[in-house]
Amino acid sequence: MIHPTFFFKFGTMKNALRGLLILQLSFLLISCSNDTNQKQFSLLDSEDTGITFNNKLTETNSLNYFTYPYIYMGGGVSVGDINNDGLDDIFFTANMEDNKLYLNKGELKFEDITIASGIEGSNKWYTGSTMIDINNDGYLDIYLSVGGLDTSRENELYINNGDNTFSERANEYGINDIGNGVQSTFFDYDKDGDLDLYVANYPVTPFDAPTSYYYYKMNNTLDEETDNLYRNDGGSFTNVTDEAGIRTYSLTLSATIGDLNNDSYPDIYISNDFSSPDFMYLNNGDGTFTDVVKESTNQTSFYGMGVDIADFNNDSNLDYIQVDMDAKDNRRSKANMASMDPDLFWSTVNYGFHYQYMHNTLQLNREIIDDKPFFSNISRLSGISSTDWSWGPLLADLDNDGWKDLFVSNGTRREINNKDYFNEISLRPIANDSLLYYTSKIPSEPIANFTFRNNQDLTFSDVSEVWGLDDKNFSNGAVYADLDNDGDLEIIVNNIDQEAQIYKNNSDNNFIKIKLIGDSLNPNGIGSRVFVNSGELSQMQELTLTRGFQSSVSPTLNFGLGKNDEIDQVKVIWPNGQEEIINNINVNTLVELKIENSVNPDFNSDDIDTFFENVDLLKYKHEENDYNDFVKEVLLPHENSRLGPGIATGDLDGNSFEDFVVGGANGQPTAFFYQNPDGSFEKKQFSFSEEHSKYEDMDMILEDFDNDGDLDLYIVSGGNEFEPDTPILKDRLYVNIGQGILKYSDSSLPNNYSSGMRVSSADFDNDGDLDLFVGGRVVPGMYPVPAKSYLLVNQSNNKEIIFTNATNEEFSNNDLGLITSSVWTDYNNDNWIDLIVVGEWTPIMFFKNIDGKLVEDKSLIDEDSTRGWWYDITSEDFDNDGDMDLVVGNLGNNYKYQANEDETFDIFYNDFDGNNSGDIVLSYYNDGEQYPLRGRQCSSEQIPAIKLKFDDYDAFSIATLEDVYTEPALENSLHYFTKTFSSVYLENVGNSFIMSKLPVLAQLSSVNKILKKDIDDDGFVDIIISGNMFNSEVETPRNDGSVGALLKFEPNSGFKAIPARQSGLFLNGDIKDMEFISLKNNDYIISAKNNDLIEFTRIK
Repeated sequence: MIHPTFFFKFGTMKNALRGLLILQLSFLLISCSNDTNQKQFSLLDSEDTGITFNNKLTETNSLNYFTYPYIYMGGGVSVGDINNDGLDDIFFTANMEDNKLYLNKGELKFEDITIASGIEGSNKWYTGSTMIDINNDGYLDIYLSVGGLDTSRENELYINNGDNTFSERANEYGINDIGNGVQSTFFDYDKDGDLDLYVANYPVTPFDAPTSYYYYKMNNTLDEETDNLYRNDGGSFTNVTDEAGIRTYSLTLSATIGDLNNDSYPDIYISNDFSSPDFMYLNNGDGTFTDVVKESTNQTSFYGMGVDIADFNNDSNLDYIQVDMDAKDNRRSKANMASMDPDLFWSTVNYGFHYQYMHNTLQLNREIIDDKPFFSNISRLSGISSTDWSWGPLLADLDNDGWKDLFVSNGTRREINNKDYFNEISLRPIANDSLLYYTSKIPSEPIANFTFRNNQDLTFSDVSEVWGLDDKNFSNGAVYADLDNDGDLEIIVNNIDQEAQIYKNNSDNNFIKIKLIGDSLNPNGIGSRVFVNSGELSQMQELTLTRGFQSSVSPTLNFGLGKNDEIDQVKVIWPNGQEEIINNINVNTLVELKIENSVNPDFNSDDIDTFFENVDLLKYKHEENDYNDFVKEVLLPHENSRLGPGIATGDLDGNSFEDFVVGGANGQPTAFFYQNPDGSFEKKQFSFSEEHSKYEDMDMILEDFDNDGDLDLYIVSGGNEFEPDTPILKDRLYVNIGQGILKYSDSSLPNNYSSGMRVSSADFDNDGDLDLFVGGRVVPGMYPVPAKSYLLVNQSNNKEIIFTNATNEEFSNNDLGLITSSVWTDYNNDNWIDLIVVGEWTPIMFFKNIDGKLVEDKSLIDEDSTRGWWYDITSEDFDNDGDMDLVVGNLGNNYKYQANEDETFDIFYNDFDGNNSGDIVLSYYNDGEQYPLRGRQCSSEQIPAIKLKFDDYDAFSIATLEDVYTEPALENSLHYFTKTFSSVYLENVGNSFIMSKLPVLAQLSSVNKILKKDIDDDGFVDIIISGNMFNSEVETPRNDGSVGALLKFEPNSGFKAIPARQSGLFLNGDIKDMEFISLKNNDYIISAKNNDLIEFTRIK
């Protein structure tokens, strides 16, 4: 509703509040006087601001890295108006110095009132801080976390006395937590109106602790080791950790609050270091929590550091960013960063933890299923995956354009992962009286923080330098706040051994500020959601104060509006479910929203008419055999033994109901499911089933090859675990002898012993029967040497099915590359069906059918520009213009590997060290130079001589590709390259194809299968895509960001991606194939996943 009484106010310069007219005039003057060359941010001089805080570390023989490895975790910063003058003040924590409280005097001038306020602290090791009005008296108090070597680690609570002084009273309130504190956050978890407390602790743990240690400690957690939840019982707090179900041993570096599943109850995300798994605690609404991180995400960061939760894509659902330690720079990555140890990685997984990878994760909220949110990590696509030794991420609108940008504080005072230094000192004993000396010799390199501008399409651009935020530091805690009340957000950073930094924001975009006035138990309205609509711009923020790392922000919310000069609506939903709506608000104002003006909302159903729903029809699991491709092929980019299964649908037994066949891995028989009239399925076996389980089933196709009116079965044999050129790689044909009974016919196929991938059928010679193209994938154990592909000509007679290899005249291109898919289509409308073939490392290859002879056609598109990792292709006249267009599925843009027209991703295969065994070398570009993708350790496992050529990691870290492998050897290698990993649409315009990228939601992972159907009956064929690639090596996080996508074709704009929560399509997992199937007059999609259950999706 529109409430008649709402209040505007705004504070600027020395005056806390000014009128709206003065505000608008001042902004007009600022806009007119802005220097066009001025950067977005300006670093303020401490002599001007009065902020001279320096978190200085004084290392000694008794306190140094070797005695306290957590010494460089730094301090935090909190912002809030402690004296209610309308200006946000700043509090810094220090590890070995006094904490500092600075009173904001206006005009970005601050007064140090630390000593007078009594908040400097004792000799404790202070870490995180949070401002909160804990006693509901209208003044912000400050809660401090304490860690360090000292056994006196009790957290402290400083109560604001209302006169700029504070009194420490943590024990009185019952929240003098004894853990090794990192940070804390306040929220109303039980929705009783007052604010409860979650305390994040990091128990001291050896850096080299095995996964078994974490597993044991998680089941045997001491009081001083667990995080703790304290319930507010009206002025005192009760530890309810056990009854809430969250006692656990975890190396917590961040605890962040947000309603992740939109049920109005606040949830908790716990970011944990090392193998200690993260927790996503969903609030059950009864005082307990349930960890759903494994159900709600496909992967997390390994060295989980800071987290921020916010809606960065403006869809009114909370996403989150978690940072880790992954360098963007080739040199720092190979010299100073830990690498993913495969044994440690799989130990972490096998102990029941999660798939944890060493990179930042930006988790996009995709869908809520059975009250559980599901997130896809899109950090590679977004461009923010690698920000070095990162601590505090902040999602905030830094340029006031209405979209949240990203700031990441990073740096470590000493490079404690420098491989050369620690390898050197490991060879000698270190005496206790030498610890300071060896600590001082650890290399040290300040690095710039990262700032990314939101491009409004799920991607970000690095603007650290352009925006003036590229000073090199050792940064830890950081926050944003509008310190000068001009409507944009300054950035405040706490550094080690360097003065804290205040960056003034110079934005001239419009804004609105929201101040919430809650009730007596929650005066700042913590947990409320505020929605702002301005034209096409819709934003949502949820008020929680603890963000990033060891820090907390002001309770005033800031919304950028770009150049929009009108605000259509502001709505607040309070924690009690009531709401207030106001319309037609002026820009550049401060709006106070009071809970006393709220009302119960009108009920509006959130139900959406979707196109799909997943259903449980039967349980059958593809079971992958145990084979480790990396033992034989150390630097293989991904396993080639885990590429199945395929699936095929059709009416095998002639009862008018569609059946289906699912391939098995080596050791698992092919599965046959026959449909009954009631829509149920009966699993059948044949005489060949057990014997043929020795094969690795890849693709399969059901067609009537002998024109006798029933469907026969062709199965492609593949795999990487077999010897090359052996009978186990021969494809198989099963003849339908009636009523769905299949009989194996060895004589029907030529003895092509090629590890294949996909098969497609067409009558290419127009003789009335179906011929086959079978794509060869890879010679087993010799990646990237391609297996041969074959065109099989149907020579069947009335006695038997016979296929023969095409003659060279019919098709002479057996060596096509690592083929993954093909499609038959008449792309030139000459009534002869043509062939288009794609593969890994290949271009899109066109073969024109000239009177039954397939001839390569390179006239249709620039071949080099199409080199990619293609996985499927389909053809249809999507634009209804009378010719056949194409959609081709690629690796996607959300993978560690990236490529473009100028900077390719390459592979070289050669016997580089002359040991009669082929070696794989992958390369990439970094800052214009071509480097080996893998580091010294991994590379030397394949070629031991590399360690002799490069004595240390530092030397290898600056070595280019030619430095390591030499130009002559590279030139004599089998060499492939890619220029694009984007899935694409190719529009047929007559004599050529125009290639354009599919929408961004189609780029979140590999597209392994494409189905086509007019889903919405608008006369235009749409497509359904699915994919993922779980078989990556562990230094390359698996490609798991897809949940499938419906791409609706619109005649004026091409394909439009429909989000999962609107389409209902949710196809998660390592999907290798999918097909349509009809059950009881309803259309379904059946999806086949590697090492997982098949899945049915009903089309409504």
